[in-house]
Amino acid sequence: MFCRRLFWSSLRALSIWSTLALAPLLSGCGEGTPAEPTVSDEDSEITDVLHTEVERQAIGNCWLYAHASWIESMNLAATGTAFDVSQTYWTYWHWYDQIVKYQVDEIETGGFWDVANEIVLDRGVMPESKFVKQDTKGEMSTQQATALASINKELKEGTLKTREARKDRLAVRRALDKAFGLPSSVRGQLTKAFGQDGSKTLRNGGSTAGTSIIAPSAFKVRYTVNTAQGPQVKNTTLDVAIQEWRVASYPSWGSESARRSFQIRVQKALHDRQPVIITWDVDFNAMEGTDPVLRGSFNLTTLKKAGRPGRQGGHMTVLEDYEVQTSAFGLLKAGVTLDPSNPDDKKKLEAALEPSSTVRFFRIKNSWGAVRDDRASAPGFPGYHDLYMDYMNGPIAWCPDTPSPTNETCTGQTVPFDSVVLPPGY
Repeated sequence: MFCRRLFWSSLRALSIWSTLALAPLLSGCGEGTPAEPTVSDEDSEITDVLHTEVERQAIGNCWLYAHASWIESMNLAATGTAFDVSQTYWTYWHWYDQIVKYQVDEIETGGFWDVANEIVLDRGVMPESKFVKQDTKGEMSTQQATALASINKELKEGTLKTREARKDRLAVRRALDKAFGLPSSVRGQLTKAFGQDGSKTLRNGGSTAGTSIIAPSAFKVRYTVNTAQGPQVKNTTLDVAIQEWRVASYPSWGSESARRSFQIRVQKALHDRQPVIITWDVDFNAMEGTDPVLRGSFNLTTLKKAGRPGRQGGHMTVLEDYEVQTSAFGLLKAGVTLDPSNPDDKKKLEAALEPSSTVRFFRIKNSWGAVRDDRASAPGFPGYHDLYMDYMNGPIAWCPDTPSPTNETCTGQTVPFDSVVLPPGY
């Protein structure tokens, strides 16, 4: 499993193999369908984003898993019930677009925030159980990997081997239906919504009527808008969220004060329990697997011990928490809830936002699965990883297209912290 940096719609596409809240963290992540937690009083918790279960990607579509975590978190806040988004459904349409629009010779699994938004606006959201039912039986969709091999074979030597054939939308749909092993009932729903050849979209003649597909304008979400009067909870729909949330780029090569100001923006969103999406660069030699203190983290100490770069690539995940060193209260640990109605806790939260405070790491909900020996998790948080700021600020050696990088062959540099997606006003 490795990753690389790609480009799509003038933005970096992400492909790596492998986000504070209205209720406590769902830490019992494993196989099976997501739990349906109740939502506690929205003023009682502060340090955990409301998350659904951790899932495990089988191919390089981390960006779709991050998008699903973002959507599921906002929907859980709005409804109090966990909704399991089908990433495989979005993957189907991502591949369809590549083949019919660009006549690609091989499927590219990477993508980015804006690509995911376009897919959702065009095709909506489908429950995992209604598209590929076996995806609900474990934390990883093996069907995606099988479908990828199948459709690439069709592009190389099968019905879609010529560029002319790839312009035939009906032929492309048939090949994708076969590759994903879709039953007639699911194929019928796609036809009913988007036409036999898939040429209709929800923005161009398509309809979700009579199907399990949910239009973004009908998908409930809740998030916080930071206004001049303070944070305001907004109940709305997914299409509005897509319009209002914005990408903010980290001042990678900026001053320490610029970086600290950016971190404070992110901290404020986390204090208001928002599922902030983060884009960052992975070097697997920076991932600690044994040290009990650093286990499950990406940090510069571990990378230096390795003595050379490891497998690398861009990655997109969702934030959950952070740990910060303050002057007034010392270390405020990740995973410890603070109650803003408690005067002492309120002071601690304010201290965390001081320019003089130092964020040690940000904790992420990842898409590498909850139980993996080769992907050590943060202690007590299966499927979550800690991104230490010494690593995130880098710079580190960077050569994602080199299969086995060495200090001699890896001459580029990167600051791993790339960007976040924030709610309005942050």
